[in-house]
Amino acid sequence: MCNTMRNKFIHLLGKIRVAAYLLVFSLFAACGGDPQPATVADYRTLEDLDGKTVAVVAGSTSDVLLSDTDNFPNISLVRCITPSGIIDTVEEGTADCGITDSVVLMTLAMETHGLAVDFNLPGGFDVAAAFNPKDEDLCRQFNDFLVQIKATGLLDEMLARWCNTRFDTVSMPLMPDLAELKGHPFEVATLADNAPFSFYKDNHWTGMEVELMLRFSLYAGRPVHFNGYAFDEIVAILHSEKADAAVSNMFITPDRANQVLFSNPYYFCKTSCFSKAC
Repeated sequence: MCNTMRNKFIHLLGKIRVAAYLLVFSLFAACGGDPQPATVADYRTLEDLDGKTVAVVAGSTSDVLLSDTDNFPNISLVRCITPSGIIDTVEEGTADCGITDSVVLMTLAMETHGLAVDFNLPGGFDVAAAFNPKDEDLCRQFNDFLVQIKATGLLDEMLARWCNTRFDTVSMPLMPDLAELKGHPFEVATLADNAPFSFYKDNHWTGMEVELMLRFSLYAGRPVHFNGYAFDEIVAILHSEKADAAVSNMFITPDRANQVLFSNPYYFCKTSCFSKAC
């Protein structure tokens, strides 16, 4: 499948899932009232997942962690392309539980899917933009941009906008100056179905990390062009030079840092295990 057809397919998949989530939210709102608190499966730690089937994003830190057969010999993994794919898999009963970003779970209104959080994994990870290892100048420029938006409070404003509420209630701020940008665009690899960080809605890219890169394009004075990929393709895409940068809620890990050039972090991610509510 050519890249153009492939991107159109990824865009369509993201639009279908976003539309489905919005329909669920609207039906829930029409019924009125808050959901009743849900009880969850008897999972309290990763050790409780022994003998279970767990859904993870392919290539994610959860995938790497639970693939360690010395520590988790009896866990079966279902590797999904996107975080919303994890939710679909658990909701359908294909997996006993799933592990993904805690903010993703919160913004997707888990109660409407009959799901609930079992436990939060200890610690967390810094999230950063990734760059082609040969493009140190672009990464340095992005770090200068981060210093500026942290100092002005804009980064905190963006995180509050996208990460503290359901994603269907948030709109991308207007940035009319984007239309004035000229020159060769820098290519950004991202995920088309990773609300609230990046997703494709109404023929437009949106989400926290999309806003971040759009604001960076204003700072750099260059247009930006987004392409959607599966998470486990991102590192290879950067090495192939099909993208100049990537934003995909990617954790900074030693293995990845040996392959791509990470910016300074802009978000600290915690992960949760969730399952069907009992």
